Amino acid sequence: MIEPRRFFPAVAIGGAITGVIIAVPVLGDLLRCCFCVGVMAGAAASMKLWLDTHRAESLTPTDGMMLGACSGVVTAATNWVLSLPIRLVWGDGLSGFYDARTFLPDLARSNLHALYTPSSSMIVMSLPLQAGIYAVMGAVGGFIALETVFKSRKLDA
Repeated sequence: MIEPRRFFPAVAIGGAITGVIIAVPVLGDLLRCCFCVGVMAGAAASMKLWLDTHRAESLTPTDGMMLGACSGVVTAATNWVLSLPIRLVWGDGLSGFYDARTFLPDLARSNLHALYTPSSSMIVMSLPLQAGIYAVMGAVGGFIALETVFKSRKLDA
């Protein structure tokens, strides 16, 4: 049975740092829009922290995905808390900034507009949505990191 609690310190640190970086407007948006590369890198950073503190242990691919998913959820929560004042104060300006960028695909523009809309319903709905998406992308990042970067610490199930 997988015990996600054992990953907590590493996931809290790696996910929180990633959440802070992703909360920065424009930089975070770029990392978010490029296939959630920021979230996947945060999952890999969390895995590195965990593997460095547990030198005698190895991870199965399922463990790696669980670690990455937990890191993604922490990233989403940290990002949501830090983005809240940004959305409330500068949300309209950032929405207008992205609306004026005609080189962006319509889907990206509408998603970025919705991300910075200071509407209370959009703000409330964004937390579970971000948590779900970031968990999935964190799991993908954890799996990729275990299969490529930390191959020597992979335990075959």
